[in-house]
Amino acid sequence: MKILICGASGFVGRHLTQALKEAGHTVLRGVRHPLDQGDIAVDYCKDTGKEIWLPRLTGIEIVVNAVGVLRDSPKNPMQKLHNETPSALFEACVETGVERIVHLSALGIESGINVPYFTTRRAAESTLQGLPSKVRWLCLRPSVIYGEDGESSKMFRQMAKLPVLALPMGGKQGLQPVHIDDICAAVTLWLYDSNATTQTVDAVGAEATSMRGMLDSYRQQMHYRSALHLAIPSWVMGLVAKAGDYIPSSPMCSDTLQMLSASNTAEVAGFSKLLKRSPKGYRTFI
Repeated sequence: MKILICGASGFVGRHLTQALKEAGHTVLRGVRHPLDQGDIAVDYCKDTGKEIWLPRLTGIEIVVNAVGVLRDSPKNPMQKLHNETPSALFEACVETGVERIVHLSALGIESGINVPYFTTRRAAESTLQGLPSKVRWLCLRPSVIYGEDGESSKMFRQMAKLPVLALPMGGKQGLQPVHIDDICAAVTLWLYDSNATTQTVDAVGAEATSMRGMLDSYRQQMHYRSALHLAIPSWVMGLVAKAGDYIPSSPMCSDTLQMLSASNTAEVAGFSKLLKRSPKGYRTFI
């Protein structure tokens, strides 16, 4: 099949590109700065009109949307990146006869937390759900994704090596890390299945844990002795988040603190059914 992957230069997009090529598909990369032959120049900050996408989708059978940012900013506005442009892309898929769409969303968007990261992703899912039934789609809502080359995974591994783990609010936040290999396997299997149905699936690892539990496990897997734990009070985290609001490069801001404080877990049954096996668990990632 001929597949267009938007966001192919990002962490998830890179892995999906490789996995789908290995599965025998012809993959075109939709990226802001084309490098390889066959790359298609796309700019999610600007490409908010359906008509922009129509010529790009000629001959495309499958579209994968793997574009996403963690923080809203004038340079990378979530309203465009997460909602307006994907919605225009989905509508163009209908007109050009694209058979299937794979959309990477996020776990927790139905938590009731009304931060732009969740509201814009909910809006894109709403557009997807309103498409005609002739277009089949898979919407994956992943928890924290682990991969050897992922920036967040590198950060967590570096944190886990420290002899003292400074944990926001004690690190009690619920997490259910999922491995990037399982994300790729799920997409590959769904595309291979001629009888695959339209569905939204929570993409989570085999078992839930907490941030503290995840870091302790990573530390153990790297053969370090147990670390000391230091709980950072919520009021201190609030000050850090407020300061981060004025530092665009900071991963911590008021919105991300709100999301961090909410549980990010789900039932694993749906993802296991899609994978046709149990997904990997965080205790075996490293």
